Amino acid sequence: MRSPETDSEHSESDSVACSTDSQSSGLGAVRHQRRSTHRTDALSLKAMAPRPNAGPGGWLCLLLPLAFSVRLLHATPECKEQERMQWLLTVAAGGMAIETLCFFIYAFVKTGILVKCLVSLLPGVATSLGFYLLVDTSLTFAIVVGFVMTSTYQQIYIYTLRGFQRSFTYGEASVFVQGLVLFALSAIHRLGGFFCGGSWPSDEFETLDMIMVNALFCLLLFCVALILFPSLRKPLRFYMWTAVLLLAVTCMPVTRPLPLLALVQFLLRDRERLAILVFYMLLVVLTCLTVAWQIGSSAKANTRVRKIFHLLIVMVYIPGLVFECALLYLATGVALAAFVVLELVRLLKIPPFADRLAVAFSTFKDEKDAGELALTPFCLLIGCSMPIWMTPCPCSGGNTLALLSGILAVGVGDTAASVLGSKLGRHKWARSSRSLEGTIAFVVSILTAVWLLEATGLVAMSQAKWFATIFAALNSALLEAFTDQVDNLVLPLIFYTIVGLA
Repeated sequence: MRSPETDSEHSESDSVACSTDSQSSGLGAVRHQRRSTHRTDALSLKAMAPRPNAGPGGWLCLLLPLAFSVRLLHATPECKEQERMQWLLTVAAGGMAIETLCFFIYAFVKTGILVKCLVSLLPGVATSLGFYLLVDTSLTFAIVVGFVMTSTYQQIYIYTLRGFQRSFTYGEASVFVQGLVLFALSAIHRLGGFFCGGSWPSDEFETLDMIMVNALFCLLLFCVALILFPSLRKPLRFYMWTAVLLLAVTCMPVTRPLPLLALVQFLLRDRERLAILVFYMLLVVLTCLTVAWQIGSSAKANTRVRKIFHLLIVMVYIPGLVFECALLYLATGVALAAFVVLELVRLLKIPPFADRLAVAFSTFKDEKDAGELALTPFCLLIGCSMPIWMTPCPCSGGNTLALLSGILAVGVGDTAASVLGSKLGRHKWARSSRSLEGTIAFVVSILTAVWLLEATGLVAMSQAKWFATIFAALNSALLEAFTDQVDNLVLPLIFYTIVGLA
């Protein structure tokens, strides 16, 4: 791990790095800094511009390791074969959290050279020991993967803060990059094992999972190619390679039959599934009409208008988790891919859709969307989907309450707190713009939703689960009232970790 410079060091090279024009934001900015001849400037704190009007949020780097650790307590017989991979991902997340904390020591704490050397080695050593002792890998694998992974994480983390300036706090960037690296590890393990002689997916969910992992991994490679090769950002080449990407996703032989045929068979096999799919399509149309109406009104969307999307996502996730979990799992991957492609079009100003997307972004962005990246919509989708993505065998019916963590925290609690707090809030918390009434609405709405789900037989609750739910609702409500981090990202992880202890 290399040491970032202090603000007073290399001021001349910092000013060069920070004087890029408006077209060097996002992917272009990342490419610009990759071409810099000054390696030390790549680690300059002055070149990193975290989101303004927010704290560093360093504690967020611990959320994913804690959430993965809690999942290890609930290993089910159906997912026994995935247990080793869960341990690997947990150790990897812990190693990246240690790397982030060591980065903070380098960046903000004045220490001697000996301490700096020890801090440089600590993340790689700790991760390697974790792989060797907990995952039972070979010593060579543990050392190589441990050090390469933590070093790669650090570089991506730094370039994320530099390339997407003012978009993330230090903690939010850590969660995003940890998730990205963990997905890459999981995808390489899954696809590498398959192409090196592994068996074909044996059941319906494994088939869908393979299709989704392959599709998102191909999209990740496409994004990396856009960073490395600026010529791909020209409109004609962008659309051409997007078509190639779509062809690879639908026709790559990772399932039997091919992914496109497997998806058609899956969707047409069940009438209830078709009904829910039609319902989802109607919600998509309603979302598009809401966006068009708001843009047509020429007024910036307020908080209550933005919460409409929270309610729409509740209408997507609860029926999906209860009745068609596999379809919802697939839909989350499709939605994420669509979000990424649309954001690429907007950031790279690809005609003819870029201008319209830019108008939509400016209409709906809030104070947390201070940078070029549309952070809030991504966090809403990722926060609600993360419990499903992180849970092994999510559709086995093991713990529906944990899978609903994102929806309960963001879709129900945060929405109630925002709407009722803005209308009825009279008593403000000290050092916070949130109201006591909004916090009470947060807790009451979640408990009411869980009670209704239990009363209708959709969620099985025990005394321990009720205790965990109450505790999670209280902690999430207080966090929502006082945090300046993106709550769409933070609240689901906090709620998921706490209810996972039950």
